[in-house]
Amino acid sequence: MKAFKNIVSVLGLVLISFSIAKSQPVTSEPTEYTDPNTEVKIIVNLALLDQTLEHTQLLVEAANNGLDIYIWTWKPFEFPAGHPKANGEGSQAWKNSNELLKMTQESDLVYSYTMIPTEFYEVDAATVYEEDIYFLVKPKDGGGYGDPDIKSEDLTFEVNPPNVARTVVYGFPSAPLQDDIFRIVYDNYREEKVSMQNLLADQCYVFLELTLTDSTVITPSTFFQVGNNPDLQMKNIGSGIFELVMIPELYFNLQPGQKIDKLKAIVMKKQFISGADRVDDDYIIDMACWN
Repeated sequence: MKAFKNIVSVLGLVLISFSIAKSQPVTSEPTEYTDPNTEVKIIVNLALLDQTLEHTQLLVEAANNGLDIYIWTWKPFEFPAGHPKANGEGSQAWKNSNELLKMTQESDLVYSYTMIPTEFYEVDAATVYEEDIYFLVKPKDGGGYGDPDIKSEDLTFEVNPPNVARTVVYGFPSAPLQDDIFRIVYDNYREEKVSMQNLLADQCYVFLELTLTDSTVITPSTFFQVGNNPDLQMKNIGSGIFELVMIPELYFNLQPGQKIDKLKAIVMKKQFISGADRVDDDYIIDMACWN
């Protein structure tokens, strides 16, 4: 009987662990949020953070001791020191969070912050869709300066246009003209392919293939030469995001009258040896219908 009880206890812990693993620390009201020009309540459950991390343990301890919890955010825009919406105040901002960013306690270890993203960050909706909302939560005094940090891990609240499933490689805007400023974006943090995870800042490149409406194909470099072409290196802009910014007709040196049909992009490592060194899916955008 004792052995049976032990087995039941172990199974119970496994099920609880599985349930927590499937739960997300960041949720929202409304749950399906697609319009950054409207209000959203971003909700963080501290109990669902990684409790093995020292800074998380200290954060939970601070919350349990009744300290206020604050949001600290840097995307889609981070306000500079001295701005009314700066994350912190004074010469040691990390130790003095802005009262404007104090979160509302919803229940034990559950906190929320309500905003209209375009108004709060003072950016347009396109920028919110492009960047999402990156933040962490902390008490007013986040430690640091020689003391252990008291904070969550970096958290993300994605804001996507209606009915658009964002893949790890995507373009912005989603319907560009060939003379538009166009971004190819790779979100390495969301990469599920193990061999492509945790790319170094100088390791991310992209193979490009442009097809014109007259069936002409333009490729700046072949697969095995992409890493030798600095124009094909994707810029690391932080938080696991790489991007290549272009105006397609200028980037490919198109002549007057030439029109783009399709643009294909395949993100890969600088040194491409095999299929393990590239993302699994090609990103293809049909531009003929807009140009």
